[in-house]
Amino acid sequence: MRPQPKAAKAGKLYHVGLVWLKEPGNAEHRQKIIAAAHSFAREIPEVQFLSVGQTLPKTSSWADASFDICFVMRLEDKAAMDRYAKNPVHQKAAQDVFLPLSQKIMFYDFTSE
Repeated sequence: MRPQPKAAKAGKLYHVGLVWLKEPGNAEHRQKIIAAAHSFAREIPEVQFLSVGQTLPKTSSWADASFDICFVMRLEDKAAMDRYAKNPVHQKAAQDVFLPLSQKIMFYDFTSE
């Protein structure tokens, strides 16, 4: 018997962030951003799941490897994301880590179906 595919729970909000460092390849800066993202999962109750890491070398012509760091987080809904955005842990990380070390940050948000 084949195992059933793992699917996300319908209706959950996913927040995907791509980060381009001001100093691409700077391992210390990359680790600071990764640590800040991990603090969201530890300290902000609205964050149900978080995965964060650095990009892989380009794996195909369809893959974008121009960014340095990517994170994916799951939240209950838009209201939870609004609370997450206003949380002091998020605000401090944005001001002290993400904005000073990043030349560009892109976000993609979607609700699973």
